[in-house]
Amino acid sequence: MINADDTAKDKGSLAAEIMFIALVICSVLVRVVNIASPILEEHAFRQTQTAITIWTFVKEGISFFSYQTPVFGPPWQAPFEFPLFQAAAAVIVKAGLSSIDVAARLTNIIFFYLSAFFLFILCGRFFRERGIAYTIVLCYVLSPYTIFWSRTSMIDYASVAFALGYFYFFLRLLEENEGLFVLGGAVVLGALGYLIKITTMPTVVFPLAYLIVKQLWNNYNKAGGALLSYLFHEKVFFIKLLTAIVVPFAAGYLWTVHADNVKNSSLFTEWLTSGHLEGWNYGTWKQRTELSNWMTILGHVKPFMPFTFVLVPAGLVFALKHPRRYMEFIYTGLFGTLLTVFIFFNLYRAHNYYPMAVTPFLAVAAGFAIYHIFFFLLKNKKNTAALHLKVCIAAACLTLLGYYYIKTATAYLERPLITNKYSPSTISDFIRTITPPDEYIIITDHLWNPSILYYARRKGFMINKDYDYGAGLLTFFKEHKFTTIVTVSDYPELLANWRYVVRLSPQGYKIIGYNIYKVTDDPAVYEDYKKINEKK
Repeated sequence: MINADDTAKDKGSLAAEIMFIALVICSVLVRVVNIASPILEEHAFRQTQTAITIWTFVKEGISFFSYQTPVFGPPWQAPFEFPLFQAAAAVIVKAGLSSIDVAARLTNIIFFYLSAFFLFILCGRFFRERGIAYTIVLCYVLSPYTIFWSRTSMIDYASVAFALGYFYFFLRLLEENEGLFVLGGAVVLGALGYLIKITTMPTVVFPLAYLIVKQLWNNYNKAGGALLSYLFHEKVFFIKLLTAIVVPFAAGYLWTVHADNVKNSSLFTEWLTSGHLEGWNYGTWKQRTELSNWMTILGHVKPFMPFTFVLVPAGLVFALKHPRRYMEFIYTGLFGTLLTVFIFFNLYRAHNYYPMAVTPFLAVAAGFAIYHIFFFLLKNKKNTAALHLKVCIAAACLTLLGYYYIKTATAYLERPLITNKYSPSTISDFIRTITPPDEYIIITDHLWNPSILYYARRKGFMINKDYDYGAGLLTFFKEHKFTTIVTVSDYPELLANWRYVVRLSPQGYKIIGYNIYKVTDDPAVYEDYKKINEKK
């Protein structure tokens, strides 16, 4: 005989699943609004740095180990991350999508939802109630912060996806001692996580370290406390664990060595090696002791969702009343978050996009709190548990979307989602009309921002007058095909490097705040340059 309550519960559960899927689809639709908008919103320097490598992949072919980021002169190489993200976007362009901007945004969106998938199945391993996983994932995909950053031309959510995937497969390997497929998943995803952005990995390394110690201790006690016997009996298991730990880390380390060697090969990129950037990446102990710096980082995290700094502590409190496994996931995840921020303190202080790495565990704590707050508000109602679940999901989403429409749409998402700042009469378009593809551009005092070069589809050299490369730089410019200079202010010592200088007066282009010069030592070429100003 079929129980009526069970039937109602099944129907309610199905309705909740449908609602969950519908809201995830809505979160996708929000992200594709104005997806063709140029990548000129926040941190355009980092977005166009990624995109200009995609352009070189499209134009000259994909090369993982000698890829170009053509902003510091020939040989155009200044590698940081392993360029899987850039290659994926280039493949999308080569498959028929003409816009690199759209391809870059779409690639990031795909990696973001891959990270959401791994977050969902991770929650399924730690929480018995499916509604908790639903609410956590909805907090993640409907967060104003993730909506903004997941549609930029940035690699961070690719690294988050691989880090969470590494967590999932390593956990299966640790707790179930499964076969080569699971080991391979842990090794491959872990290696990609380290290769793409090593600064993301501590978010999952600490929770895994805790779970490894816990699991090994339990296994050791079950073996009767005989250490040598335990080690011998579990030798295959230990080899798997060591492989899953060492190989990904070794891949990241070897990539860093390779990238440093490439950057050291040029006088103009050696300052970008990991050794030279240690102070910038990690910051100082003095920075960590200043409250204002911590408040700055909290300000970067605040847009994640409404009441972030209330919900996250509330999630910690609610976890205390649940099984230890719930607590372990939430507490170690947040500790890993704090540890990551603490290690790379200056990066989190200086850049408001770095918290992308920690958003999954913020969503875990906040979503856990939201689920329980609404569950307790509804617990005295005469409804089925499945109906409670639906209402919890709806309430969570309404809270997030309400915040999105009331505050964040105007403060955080208006530019990329509503407006398109790019005009076809910009400086980049003008540069493209006055330079053939084989001539190179010098950009000064543009804060290391390659946006002009990227939209001009030209290679070049970005310099800042506060950074001294020495006299060799001027010789370098003359040895290669540098013919055009863009400056914000006068730069007479640079211009004096050539016999002939023509300051251009673009007509019909909206160019404000920049001076554009053509330079040469050839009098015939000089005469040709003068004719540019005569064109209407």
